[in-house]
Amino acid sequence: MASFRDRKPNRRDLLALGVGAGAAALAAGRSRAEAPARPDVVRIGYLTAARAWVIGKTDGSFDKALGTRVEWVPFPAGGPALALLAARQIDFAIFGNTPIVAGLSRNLPIQLLGSPEIVATSERLIAKPGITSVKELEGKRIAVAPSSTMAFALEALIRINKLDGGKIRRLPLAQPETIAAWKRGDIDATYINGPFWGELLADGGRQLLVSEQLQPHGVFVWNSAVVRTEFAERHPDTVVTWLQTVQAQFERYKADPDGVSRVLAKDFGAPFEAVRDTLAGLRYPSFKEQLGPNYWGDGPAAAGNAPLIKALADAASFLADTGEIKRETIPASFVPAVNYALLRRAFPA
Repeated sequence: MASFRDRKPNRRDLLALGVGAGAAALAAGRSRAEAPARPDVVRIGYLTAARAWVIGKTDGSFDKALGTRVEWVPFPAGGPALALLAARQIDFAIFGNTPIVAGLSRNLPIQLLGSPEIVATSERLIAKPGITSVKELEGKRIAVAPSSTMAFALEALIRINKLDGGKIRRLPLAQPETIAAWKRGDIDATYINGPFWGELLADGGRQLLVSEQLQPHGVFVWNSAVVRTEFAERHPDTVVTWLQTVQAQFERYKADPDGVSRVLAKDFGAPFEAVRDTLAGLRYPSFKEQLGPNYWGDGPAAAGNAPLIKALADAASFLADTGEIKRETIPASFVPAVNYALLRRAFPA
């Protein structure tokens, strides 16, 4: 039987695995005294596109900090990341807010650990030569990774520009598959992450939009750190160390963006310029900054009106409108999904 790394999971897979993972988390409700002090292995999921914090994969920074064996598991987009979490094949990951909302609405036992990457220009709408405006997308074929922040942004773009969504054919393709479809002439445009858009621009593609341009319309996309609930309950010290190690990698990037970009470009087999521009297209608030009024709020008691809590609710409502999730499954509040206690332990005020 093919594993989730070998094939693309569908919605039925996600639902079934979410239920199974929930039961496993309940069954694992043992006391901390019974739990091992340190896990035998920590499995970290990462997007198959360069991200600044993954510089710690190239030199063993996470292995050294965590003091245990680390396995790195790639995934192409948020939907497959949910499946890996549900199947307990990864413990940590950083990916988009939209699939995270879908996972929480399906009772996937995961917790949020802040939002270290705010999407600005790293995700872009690229069209074939000859398509010069968003309005011309009607009647066209657009590729987008399923259950991704790009898919969410594309639907928001259609709504904001009052396009006839029925006249746009969306093709759910992982980003490497999108490059191949572009070259075959099977698609007219794509909403895609960097550094993949670098290859499309070099092939004559035209940039129509970056995600940052949707923010004035109240549409925000970002990448959050996520941990399986069971893992966080059994290994809170490891979660704290993982968070601190992630932050250390972002500090490495801020100190030497070109140097980090060169290493990651070699590791991912991508052009340096595309990786550099992709990483520069994200904003990197520190975890300590995020525990404040501009992001997640200071803690559960004060988080109800925090901007990103509200943005999660807005994304959930939008996903319900598009039929991606059922409205009745949306949590009454997303505040309980954020593990403020472990964030505060990792980054004291």
